[in-house]
Amino acid sequence: PQRGRPSPRCGRCRHQAAMVKSIRVCQGSACSSAGAAPLLKDIEELVNGHCNVEDWGCLGRCGLGPNAELVQNNGQTSIVEDLTSFKNAVAMLTEEAELEVPGKVRKLSKQKWKIRREEDPAKRAEQLEKAFESIGGEDNAKAAAEPMLLCSLLLLRAKENLKSKPAEALKDIEKAVKLAPTWPQTHLALAQICEVQGRPADAVVALKTVLDIGKGFNVGTTKRLLTRLERKVKEQPQVADALAPAPEPAAKKAAAKPRSKSMGKKKASEGGADGQAKAEIATPPLPPPVEEELPEFLEWNLDSVSMLNHDCLRMVLTSEQQSFRDRQLDVGEIWHVDLLKEGEMGDELKRAYTPVSTKSDYKEGNLVLMVKVYQTGKMTSYLSSLRPGNNLLVSAPHPTLNPRDYPGLVMIAGGSAVTVAIQMCKAVLMHHSHGVPVHLVLCNKTMPDVLYVDEFDKMVRDFPTFHMTHCVSSGPVPASSVGRQRWHGGRISAEILAPADASLKAVVSGPMGLCQASLVLWKRLGRAPENLKVLDELPPPGSTLAEEAAAKVAPPPPPPLAPPVAPAVVRQAVAQVALPAQESMRPGAKSSSALKSVEEPTGLSFLQRFFTPFIVCRGRGLEEDDMEGTTVVSVVH
Repeated sequence: PQRGRPSPRCGRCRHQAAMVKSIRVCQGSACSSAGAAPLLKDIEELVNGHCNVEDWGCLGRCGLGPNAELVQNNGQTSIVEDLTSFKNAVAMLTEEAELEVPGKVRKLSKQKWKIRREEDPAKRAEQLEKAFESIGGEDNAKAAAEPMLLCSLLLLRAKENLKSKPAEALKDIEKAVKLAPTWPQTHLALAQICEVQGRPADAVVALKTVLDIGKGFNVGTTKRLLTRLERKVKEQPQVADALAPAPEPAAKKAAAKPRSKSMGKKKASEGGADGQAKAEIATPPLPPPVEEELPEFLEWNLDSVSMLNHDCLRMVLTSEQQSFRDRQLDVGEIWHVDLLKEGEMGDELKRAYTPVSTKSDYKEGNLVLMVKVYQTGKMTSYLSSLRPGNNLLVSAPHPTLNPRDYPGLVMIAGGSAVTVAIQMCKAVLMHHSHGVPVHLVLCNKTMPDVLYVDEFDKMVRDFPTFHMTHCVSSGPVPASSVGRQRWHGGRISAEILAPADASLKAVVSGPMGLCQASLVLWKRLGRAPENLKVLDELPPPGSTLAEEAAAKVAPPPPPPLAPPVAPAVVRQAVAQVALPAQESMRPGAKSSSALKSVEEPTGLSFLQRFFTPFIVCRGRGLEEDDMEGTTVVSVVH
């Protein structure tokens, strides 16, 4: 939709007819770190069921998010970036999606935006009470006149009490269901409390109600939650037996028993040609085969786990499901998969990983991942707890970047992004057969952190235009650098990036500090910021993290000082005085006459006499080295 274009209104209600069919909120690793999960809930409540809201894979705008994609009714799409504030989220809905967000909804949603992002439970409870007061309380007639506003607060309070006070949470959810029986969020909350209370069968019923409503919720998450709960039901034999359909009575079976084939043939033969025609008409044609809709995530089995170094794992996954192998993987040569960790109450954790294995390996049911384990990382802590035989939810491959867009490359990578660097550099080098320059800067803390050295050695041998620099910030590094592969002790700097052609595009992937430092250096070299693609999260502008990252980057050396230029009158004085002074230093000349000629020059003005000693000394010192200028300087002084 164009900005400022009038929105069509529905004739049966006061709400606008949505021009946007669905809103896809990116849940990639960079956007998730920037708050994409609570943003999904915020948008679900703001749209109030007028269009679908879905979680989505990476939209390719990493470092600029959280991002969302708007899908119009005519199929056109557009991506909205920087949904970091409530103001930006509302602007996307009202200006880009052309949805109406009433003032009361907007005011209350702003309060809930803050509540969802408050980490202190006591402060969250205090803000929640203020939100109830803003609508007049939960038992007030004013609140009853606005049931959706009251429902949203009841569900928010229920989530706070879901584990600590489940009875109170259930009471709030049941009240919300009565107030808004057609709002999918109330039934989703009911499914969550049923799961917490160990009632998976009731949770399944609630989720099926959500799917019957059809819109205004996260379809992908709801289907995954339903699949998991149905699996729980099957694991409880008494529940599965209770849900199984009762056997039909024998009398009813006999009444419904079809006639024998001989009777059917006899009847057809009695009817002659007409009977044959009726028999043919009575047999409906088989419907065309419907292509199976594959789920977004499939279960893979963890075949083996091994240590690559002190904090990196090599995980080998296998799958024997035949369904996904036959689909086309049109994702290009630079791709990644999403891993999903399911939690209770519909909470999910999703992170993107670039495989070490190839697309053909994936189609054969093999996947190899390198995982760097961080002590505070939610996903990596979960992955490190898995053992061979456990299952892991893995998405279909998603495209990361297109090598056609990079006729030459500067790749900056750190930590676990080494897998991104291998895939990216190989794809660019192999796609452009005529040979393009590719410069890789791989940053690690110590030598034991450096992985896949053999792979990079082979790339240096195979591709004459591939150049690589290892930056190791702590500890010793190899003393020798062979050919196009260098080792640098220290952090990345402008001097390391400077040899690459200024027209090349760059990609950076790795820790937040490295991404910020690379951006600072790129700008410092005078290169266009739009030519630097950041695949991971950047610290907020002006934050402490951003300042610390920039401070760690060594400042550029100051430019050399230009030689001072003396005024014309002084240069003339020097020309008149310097020659007699040098003549007086010839062998056999008397030192006293030399001093007299300098100190008491004849025919000079006061200004010339004042500046002459300093200019003689200064001029000789700049033009000659220290040994050559010593004699003259000593005589002048």
